[in-house]
Amino acid sequence: MTPTPASASPDLRLVPVEIAPETFWVGKRDPGSIFYANPYLRRFRGTDPKTQRQNEFNLLIDPGSSSDFSSIHTKVTSLIGGLDRLSAVFINHQDPDVGSSAAIISARYAPRAGIVCSEDTWRLIVHFNLPRNRFIATEKFAQGLNVPTGHKLLPVPSPFCHFRGAVMLYDPQTRVLFSGDLFGGLTDAAAQGLWAEESDWKGIRAFHQIYMPVNTALQRAVDTIRKLTPAVEMIAPQHGRVVRGPLVQQFLERMERLQVGLDIMDEAQDRTHLQAWNSVVDRVVTLAHGYLGASVEAKLTTSQELADTATYDGQRLTVKRLGKWTLEHVVGLLCQGEPPEIAGPIIVEATSAAAEYNLPTPHLDIEGNGAQSQVSLLTA
Repeated sequence: MTPTPASASPDLRLVPVEIAPETFWVGKRDPGSIFYANPYLRRFRGTDPKTQRQNEFNLLIDPGSSSDFSSIHTKVTSLIGGLDRLSAVFINHQDPDVGSSAAIISARYAPRAGIVCSEDTWRLIVHFNLPRNRFIATEKFAQGLNVPTGHKLLPVPSPFCHFRGAVMLYDPQTRVLFSGDLFGGLTDAAAQGLWAEESDWKGIRAFHQIYMPVNTALQRAVDTIRKLTPAVEMIAPQHGRVVRGPLVQQFLERMERLQVGLDIMDEAQDRTHLQAWNSVVDRVVTLAHGYLGASVEAKLTTSQELADTATYDGQRLTVKRLGKWTLEHVVGLLCQGEPPEIAGPIIVEATSAAAEYNLPTPHLDIEGNGAQSQVSLLTA
């Protein structure tokens, strides 16, 4: 069996897919499934700087569930000749669907492979009956892990995305970020292939709003990703499809602002929150009509994301979910390109109305600095 090039349309049930040089998706995909795991194999070949010998180092990233083991075994074997040639296994966090197959791999098939993860993750996955003497803590390699082929890997902590000890893995040679649950999501059952499209964002958003604890954790992770050098060109998550091209920056921008978990829990439990946010939005849009007239409709219809949380009939904007986010988004749209004498009253109306109804203070560009860039992120 040979790997299928990324440009082809492979049968994902049968073959591995090379998503970047020497980097392969080796997962299981059942027809019609909407949620599945993505193990990856990274094969390094090169000269050991210490011994000057030619080396091969095979790393299995997020090996997946024990229920998927047969598929993973077959695909990895087709690439490197057998699981006994694995040098190490990397595990992002403790969930069984991420790494429970590591137990059978390490006990029977790869008796010398190291197990790379954070100390927080290890404290839980060790109960899979993993050998303690093969644990390699990512905390010891904050500046990067040198591979005995002349290459380097960088562990990238992503705390509380969604587990305290979650750690992503960045490969600066291929510029692929193995992101774990971050940027993972549900996939439409009819979707074809391994590459994410614009439509995948809905499944990513739903997954994160269920499992991620708070937006602050996402903001921190996105900021960390943006600081990686060279810049990330591909995000390979543990669930869903692989993100590449312009979608990398677009999804980073959306993720940074995504309301999840505790951010939206009160709204979900108390419908009066949504009623109050609708009252605030009504006041803001009414005020904006006085300044902007018919251009209000043009501004509100430029956003593709607004339809996910509200409906607009040309007169009234009705918020269906995520009231705080929707208000922030609406204010950003209305203020885009407007002078301070127009943007200022709109922003003041939004903040004062929210306070009047005892709602959380919306995050708005009160200073008026960078309004253009803020809105461009919201509408990307």
